[in-house]
Amino acid sequence: MVAVINLISALYFKEGLRKITKCLLMPALLVFYIFASEQIDFLVIAALVFSCAGDVLLIKKDKEIFFKLGLAAFLISHVFYLVAFLIMAAGLNYLALIISVIIAVPVVLIILKLLKASPKMKIPVIAYAVVIVLMSLAALQLMLAHPGFASMIVFAASLIYIFSDSFMAYLLFNGKPKYFNFITMLPYIIAQGGIIIGLVLGFGG
Repeated sequence: MVAVINLISALYFKEGLRKITKCLLMPALLVFYIFASEQIDFLVIAALVFSCAGDVLLIKKDKEIFFKLGLAAFLISHVFYLVAFLIMAAGLNYLALIISVIIAVPVVLIILKLLKASPKMKIPVIAYAVVIVLMSLAALQLMLAHPGFASMIVFAASLIYIFSDSFMAYLLFNGKPKYFNFITMLPYIIAQGGIIIGLVLGFGG
């Protein structure tokens, strides 16, 4: 309900309602995770808390300081997801790791080339791009260690997360379209929701 209201308010430019519901997205997802999961992982809770901080900070993303702080909050969130996935995987598939790293390196380079970040934003953007790709590689390790529908959802959601953040950053650095908030929030909501739903289905009880 919170996600639907947020998307509708973004579509019809109801800024007050959009900002309020954006701040409520991760708390609502956190409540869902706590009540739906019998085995609560505090790393996942930490990831959602920092994601919430990122959402709040990026409300003022046009100001550089808030953009950097929001980026840092989401980077920390991805680190918590990454560690949680690796612990759940309880081991590494080294062949898959080598192959995925070989694929990931050019992907990161392509993302950085497309973003065209300003010189002072290059290092934060590079760090963020590397961490979010590593988070997705950890989700892949989780899927390989525990094959099934739930882990596939988590991995697919991690890929959508990469697309979501890369797309948002591209539009920020190259000019925001009219429906910027709607078209960037939709994949973000799917990605965050997908990760949590997959964890609840496969690793929450």
